[in-house]
Amino acid sequence: MTFSTKRSLALYTAAALAITIFAAAPAGAQSASAAASKSYTVKATVKLGKNLTLLLVGKSGRTLASVKLTSNSQAVTLKTAKVSSIAGATLQLINGANTKSKGDYYGPVELGFKGTKRTSATRVYPRLKASSSTAIALGTITVFKVTAQQGYASVAVSSKAADSATKSQTVAVKGKPSGVGSYGKAPTPGASKSQSQPPNGPPNGPPNGPPNGPPNGGGGGGVAEDKLLGGDLDKDGLINAFDVNDDGDNQTDSSDSNTPTPKVTGDESGACAAVDFRIFTNFKATQPGFAGTINAYGTGPFLATKSETIPAALTRTMSMVFSPITTVCNSAVTKTELKGVGVPYAPADYVELGSVCNTGDYQWTIGNGKMCGNADFATAYTFSATDLPSGTDTFSMRVTTADAKIYEFTSSPGFVFVTNPMVIRWAAGAGSGTIDYADNTPGPDGPRVDSPNIPLAQDATLEVELYRPQRLAIDGEPGFAEGAFYDLGGFKYSPDLPGGAGKCDALSTTDTTMAIDTLSDTLTKPTITLSWAIGTKCYGIAPRNASWPNGEMTGGIDIQVEPSGIGGNTAQKLFIDAL
Repeated sequence: MTFSTKRSLALYTAAALAITIFAAAPAGAQSASAAASKSYTVKATVKLGKNLTLLLVGKSGRTLASVKLTSNSQAVTLKTAKVSSIAGATLQLINGANTKSKGDYYGPVELGFKGTKRTSATRVYPRLKASSSTAIALGTITVFKVTAQQGYASVAVSSKAADSATKSQTVAVKGKPSGVGSYGKAPTPGASKSQSQPPNGPPNGPPNGPPNGPPNGGGGGGVAEDKLLGGDLDKDGLINAFDVNDDGDNQTDSSDSNTPTPKVTGDESGACAAVDFRIFTNFKATQPGFAGTINAYGTGPFLATKSETIPAALTRTMSMVFSPITTVCNSAVTKTELKGVGVPYAPADYVELGSVCNTGDYQWTIGNGKMCGNADFATAYTFSATDLPSGTDTFSMRVTTADAKIYEFTSSPGFVFVTNPMVIRWAAGAGSGTIDYADNTPGPDGPRVDSPNIPLAQDATLEVELYRPQRLAIDGEPGFAEGAFYDLGGFKYSPDLPGGAGKCDALSTTDTTMAIDTLSDTLTKPTITLSWAIGTKCYGIAPRNASWPNGEMTGGIDIQVEPSGIGGNTAQKLFIDAL
């Protein structure tokens, strides 16, 4: 997954639902799996779960069933579509639309625990084991609240349906899964071992199975099942779909270039190829005079505030991106639908999507409710301080394939940007300047400063000093209650240039001065300085061979900021006069 919290996840702005084929499935395995498929029914009584949504998620990352909890004592029945096995499935809780943390991930359900007392258990069992019976009864499950928007649920007595095998256990503290309370951000001891090699299996291969085949591993075309969105790579109790640090190292997924790519498969057997499943958001300031730019270190109307400037800017410019699913289990997708799970700004019921945008994906501008700029997807929405988008907001995509099968996948963006990179100084050859944000005038895209274009010769180096973009503190972090910001460390900065030069990867720079997200410091206001030889490194270079422009660079330069791991994009526009 990746990072941010609701109403407080620095809107790591960028979310994508991507589903792309990763590896082909063995020809005969799929038909054999289909022949053995059957529907399972999971029953339980849920206590103290009113206004939550309960999901049954396969180890593949596929959502097998879901139900809304409308009372504090509710008998539930979750009936799956036909699948090859129920083994490895987990139950997950999502905050509902009627809760303070609307649509945020809540936590996992424990089906059993090691020892005789849950409250002293250091290992818990969140997964169902293989069952010859299609009817599974779990008894009573009680929900426990841990923080403002996180918690978990547990049985009072270990269920016989729970998988107690060592490889299926997760780490707990007095019965609480260790990831609950920080969205899995805290490092997990020993997790680094699972980043490169699954237990008892070769790199990139399923446990106990060959490197690129499904036997005994359920890896989905060569992807180890603990790296799928239904797996738990760091064994902290949170499945990867909702874990902001799914490999359990010292870096959240957004700043971790080694974090596994989110993947799901179409069946629990691993016979189907793995596909990416990503959601991300884009939040860019592209108008002249830095209009609309906001930052935690800004001043006046350029200061990011949770009550006013952030909601206004997100309403005006933020988009959410979903990559299309084109094929599942070797069958072409014929219908794609999308909804939010308790998310206040998204449709509560599935809405069918049309053709992808000219960018090759689905792009939803939330403020006007449009998908791809013209097709209505949702009602136009105005954000407020209490419903800001979050990295733990959950969305479901449902696809129908040519062989009349239906697949549903649920995940979250992982993080959302809530501010932009903010330029405070520039230098180019003999020229230099500072940006006076106190001297501003109103405009249709927000207040703007009187800032002339930067003169830049082709052989000169452009130097830009700026404040990093931020996210809001997430539940469980220092500063959450106060609405604190975190500077986004470890992110990648790149120039996106006009005139056919495009994004210049030769000048992409990863922030190593601040390697991880860091609580913002309004006293020191730390900055980052970029030095780009744009004229010599990006123009006249194969394969684009773009010509250095003469005069104003039409469209200007985007300073793009992207996570080193998974996620979206924020940007700041610079306007240049080429000399």
